Amino acid sequence: MKPSGKNVLVTRPGHQAPPLCRLLTAAGFNPIPLPTIDIVAMTENASIDNRLKSLSEFDYIVFISANAVTQANVHRPQWPSSSHYIAIGPKTADTMSRIGIQASTISAKPFNSEQLITQLPFALTGKRILIIKGQGGRDFLADAFRNKGMLVDTLDVYQRKLPICTPAITPTLPIDYVTITSNLALKHLTILLPNDIEFLKKNSTFVVFSQRIANYAKELGCQHIVVSDAAHDAGLLNAIIKTKA
Repeated sequence: MKPSGKNVLVTRPGHQAPPLCRLLTAAGFNPIPLPTIDIVAMTENASIDNRLKSLSEFDYIVFISANAVTQANVHRPQWPSSSHYIAIGPKTADTMSRIGIQASTISAKPFNSEQLITQLPFALTGKRILIIKGQGGRDFLADAFRNKGMLVDTLDVYQRKLPICTPAITPTLPIDYVTITSNLALKHLTILLPNDIEFLKKNSTFVVFSQRIANYAKELGCQHIVVSDAAHDAGLLNAIIKTKA
């Protein structure tokens, strides 16, 4: 039986929210889009262009997200086929495929950086790797590669900003679930809804991508937290449905 009109706050960036909203609607939920992150291109275009011209110097090239693929492709629409490309999760790999890049390694379930590290060969000492990512992201992956003896370089191709304009939420609107895909998304939510956040922390179920985000949500005082079994939209939906079982 489908749930009857439970409200789900979707905090994904505006251009990434529709697929999750469609999944929720099909399952009988009422999605409420509230983007807490804006994806903004970097301003150092010439610098990024120059860095992407030297891809042949690297043994491995990692795309941290679908946004990293899209933004990098603005600067280099032609990608060398001889490079060894790595994708964090199937969504990133699908985005790569659409622009002609085939990922030779894709992080398996739960589709995160921690899982990727377990899939790579042990003999990586001295290999050069470029991580294409958003500004201000985690250092986990770069540190893990360095611990394997790799020579690591990173390239920021987008910024994650606090949205300037956000649709207002009526304080009396019951929010049953809040989907959170990063620590920053949750941090921004507390800024965007200063009058409602304490109520949400006490009464809504926060459905998050990872235990790391769950720990952060707990630190902020969220009382009901569920971790999805995979870092993608279907994982969020399944986690919500399981809380109803």
